[in-house]
Amino acid sequence: MWNPFLSLFIHVAEEMTTITDANFLQYAPQLRESILCSDFIAIDFEFFGLDTDAISLHDTIETRYCLLRNNVIKYRPCQLGLSIFKQMKNGSYVADTYSIPLLRRTGPSDSLLNTKSMRFLMNHELDLRQIFAEGVEYCNRSELKAFQRALKSGELLSSIGKENVGKIECLKVMLLEKIYQANSELITHSTEEFIPPSPALNPRSSIALKMPGAKKSTFEICVFIYEMTKSFPQFQFSVDEQKFSLIVNNLPNMIDRNENLKHAQNKCLEAFVGISAIMETAMLKRKLIVGHNSLLDFIYMYHYFFETLPESYDDFKRIFHKLCPKVVDTKVLALMLRTEIPEVDNSLEHLGNFFHSDRADRMVPPEIRGAIKLWTHNGNTEEFDQKSYHDAGYDAYITGSVFLKLAHIFVNKRNLMKNEIINFKRMLQFLVTSVQNRLPFQLLDVGWCNLAGKDEKGFRPDIITVVRRDRQPIDVVEFKKQEDDLEKVMATYKFSMERTRDQMAILLATNTPSSYAFLCSRFSKNKTLGLRDELQTGISMTFEQRLMSWRLFKDEMSEFNPSTTLCAYEQVRKMEAALLIEARITE
Repeated sequence: MWNPFLSLFIHVAEEMTTITDANFLQYAPQLRESILCSDFIAIDFEFFGLDTDAISLHDTIETRYCLLRNNVIKYRPCQLGLSIFKQMKNGSYVADTYSIPLLRRTGPSDSLLNTKSMRFLMNHELDLRQIFAEGVEYCNRSELKAFQRALKSGELLSSIGKENVGKIECLKVMLLEKIYQANSELITHSTEEFIPPSPALNPRSSIALKMPGAKKSTFEICVFIYEMTKSFPQFQFSVDEQKFSLIVNNLPNMIDRNENLKHAQNKCLEAFVGISAIMETAMLKRKLIVGHNSLLDFIYMYHYFFETLPESYDDFKRIFHKLCPKVVDTKVLALMLRTEIPEVDNSLEHLGNFFHSDRADRMVPPEIRGAIKLWTHNGNTEEFDQKSYHDAGYDAYITGSVFLKLAHIFVNKRNLMKNEIINFKRMLQFLVTSVQNRLPFQLLDVGWCNLAGKDEKGFRPDIITVVRRDRQPIDVVEFKKQEDDLEKVMATYKFSMERTRDQMAILLATNTPSSYAFLCSRFSKNKTLGLRDELQTGISMTFEQRLMSWRLFKDEMSEFNPSTTLCAYEQVRKMEAALLIEARITE
């Protein structure tokens, strides 16, 4: 029996196991046991598409959730990465990492592929051929219940397509013909044809039936065997995958016919559920799940492995938190440690490269420096140096490794401890209040998506309201011209524009104080367009003043009011005067 605690301290090359449709049932017991013994699991998904153009800085929380939900339903997942981590007695960690191509072969084929997304993933060595030929099955709970009903009512064949139904009937005819030939010596010279009362094989003999058509998936093979077992309960069926043949033997005397049929039925269920059963194990054991920028990953995980996504954002948070009460996002940790690692961008690639370099060694305990070692030895492994970012397995491993290092820095700094290795359960207790169950909401004016409570206040600047100085509506031509001009001058800075319904104003959103101040300064000097607050108050603000007041309205006011705007300007001037006096005293 596989033991996850054997050979754990051997220094081996970093390796990753690829689980495919052909070997999934072989690896499933090991995966379950590895999860049961683990401390946490890092995950990552790749998917067939992502409509990033639909995302806007003007989105509300509900609008953004609706966009993400629609994206998840529109584009199925194509790859899952699992990296399963365990802390050893000396404080170090080991990990088993799996890259799992995903393909759903049953149900409606309503999934789409986004050409831009596919090109990006293929440029990062995603193997589309492997996904469509060897993808592992998955389903959610509702789909499993429907399949169980079909299995019970005898409607299983509807799940594998009409062409396969014909092939099963062909196999039945082939089997009867083979049995007839094998028992030809029983035929008498009678004018009536002799037919055995029940088709049977000679003792210790077997029959090999060539499977018709192309190579079948594991699920299809299990359905073939189940249907053949139903029709011929006196036989035991298996598959020779090398010869792609169905092997028929007499049922051993010690195996009951009902038991044989039940075994074939269970194999169908196991093949249909696929990797979802492994994720159910992780949820049942309330394991910590770690991701990077993982809100979309968790939405995918919930919809395709557990239940159909609810339409409401608040309902999703409540239901998902009940299912998975402990999640941590490494991007949240990285943002909280900006002062400790100021030179490192919070993308997974930058964090991974940094924490696998010599520069990071002085910041983390010796026990977790460098690469996390392999947990167990698997046969179907591939060295990590042959993989790259955006392979789900590799990204999951990097996510888990980065989490350990960020978490140790966070806990050690917050508790004024030296560079110490910390017991995992104790470390997790320090993360509960400020880190756990918080997910980043990209380009949205929310601090975090707080799965366990109310979302925290965001950090985005005020919305800039631009109007024509002559108080006339802003037509489409003018709007498009301003949008094109800003795309040229803003470069990599984010912004979103939209017209109000009455076409009297442009609402301009951005995501940093400096870009907010720049845009305000630009339209303050525009001869045709101007800032509504300046036109109503008659007071203009400098770039520096805007830089100091980039969120006054969101923090202090629910709606625009000229009188309170004047007070806000006075506050800014008082702040500047105080800073000037302080500077003079210092001199």
